Amino acid sequence: MSIAFFLLSLVIVCTAVGVVASRNPIHSALNLVCNLIAVAGVFALLEAHFLATVQVIVYAGAIVVLVLFVLMLLNLKVEVPTRKTTVLTAVAVLSGIVFLAAAVPSILDFFSLMERPQIGTPTPVVVGSVKEIGRVLYTRYVFTFEAASVLIMAAIAGAVMLAKRKYRQGL
Repeated sequence: MSIAFFLLSLVIVCTAVGVVASRNPIHSALNLVCNLIAVAGVFALLEAHFLATVQVIVYAGAIVVLVLFVLMLLNLKVEVPTRKTTVLTAVAVLSGIVFLAAAVPSILDFFSLMERPQIGTPTPVVVGSVKEIGRVLYTRYVFTFEAASVLIMAAIAGAVMLAKRKYRQGL
């Protein structure tokens, strides 16, 4: 399991860098899809299969499709690097290296704590099946669930109106 976790972690970090560093917005969105699928793989390794499934369906499926529709509607071009973006990129890389250097001692301390046996700590009871999540979602949080669906429908209607307006302007 640890080898699979480290491989998925490597994929997550590499695709996250690809999302930020890519000059082409479509390539950035495809890196985002790979990143979200790798996160779903981490959820599956943690035996949270419902979260892994939701991660793939909701995020890698629906959200990225919406992002791609917006990218296609806006017709974005590849960004041409300027002197200012080069300087900002250098500052961002330098600050990332400083952050990583500051975080390495904490990460090493975390791994040393993982190797020590934890005696006397109770194992958590796994509560929360798909049936229980559905019951709570459709009883206690039904208003929030319906509000989210109305918000998504409004976003889709707005995207359609933007596409129609853009099409009419082109004629």
